[in-house]
Amino acid sequence: MPSPYLDYYAAVADRIVPFLRGRHVAVEQRFRGAREPVYRRHEGTGAARDWIKSREPEDVVRWARQYAVAFHAHLKPEGPGCWFVLDIDSRELPLLMAQIAARHAFDVLAEQGLAALAKFSGADGFHLMWDMPDLRALGGRSVWDIERAVVAALAAQVERRLAVDPAAAPARAMAGEDGRLIATSSQDAAHKTGLLFDEHILKPNVNARAPWSIHAGSGLVALPLDRAGLDGFEEGRAAPEAVLARLGNEPAPDLPRNDLAAVKRALAAWTGDGNRTAAG
Repeated sequence: MPSPYLDYYAAVADRIVPFLRGRHVAVEQRFRGAREPVYRRHEGTGAARDWIKSREPEDVVRWARQYAVAFHAHLKPEGPGCWFVLDIDSRELPLLMAQIAARHAFDVLAEQGLAALAKFSGADGFHLMWDMPDLRALGGRSVWDIERAVVAALAAQVERRLAVDPAAAPARAMAGEDGRLIATSSQDAAHKTGLLFDEHILKPNVNARAPWSIHAGSGLVALPLDRAGLDGFEEGRAAPEAVLARLGNEPAPDLPRNDLAAVKRALAAWTGDGNRTAAG
C-alpha cells in the first residue's frame, strides 16, 4: 500500500523544499498498523549516520514514499542566519481567537516595517515567521534572547488590541475580568485560559513544521498565508485535497527577510527601551 500522502508531497515538493534546504530536517513517518508516528532526525548508521537533509524536491518525494507524514526544519540553518517563528496557540479557545490574534500581530509587525509569512499550524493555531539572514550584529545577546524578547513584546502589543477588539469578546470572557488574554509560557498555571504566544520553543536545535507540511495529528496542511489569506482562512482550505485543487491558481508566498537591525529597532519601539535594546 503506498503512502497516503505520496501524491500530495509529489505535487508540493517544489514548494516545501526551499523551507528545508540547508537545514537539518526531522521527518515524521506513520507506518501501516503503527499506533504512533516515528520521528526521525538522522539516516544511515555508524560512520555514515548523518542529519536528514532535503536539498531537492526529489528528496521530499523519496521520504514521502517511505510513509512520511510531516516535515520539520530547524530554525537555525547550517550556515548563518535564523528563522523567527511566533507560535500562536488557541489552547482551549476557538481557533478564530488565534486567527484574530495573528492578524493583530501581523499588523503590529507591519507598522514597524517588518514583513512576516503567516501559516496555519495545521491544528489549533497560527505561526508568523521570517528569516534573519545575518546575525553578526548580535553583540552580547544570543539570537534566542532577541527572539524571545520579540515574542514578549508582540504579546503585550496584541493583548492591548484584543482588549478593545469586539471580535475578541470570547477570549475576554474566558479570561475573566482580571485575566490575561495572552500567556508566553505553557507552564504559566495562572493564565491557562488565554492564548499562548510560546517563547520557549525558541532555543537551540528546535524545529518547526515547514510550510506545506501536513500535520500528523489533524491531517491538515500547515498552509502558508499572506495577509488576505489570513483574513479569509477557514480550516477546510487546509485539507490536502483542497490545497492541491488550488495549486495552479495561487502563487506560493515567499518567506520574508528582516535584518537584525530592523528587528532591534522594532523591539526598541515596542519596549520603549531603545538604548539597551539597540546596544544588546
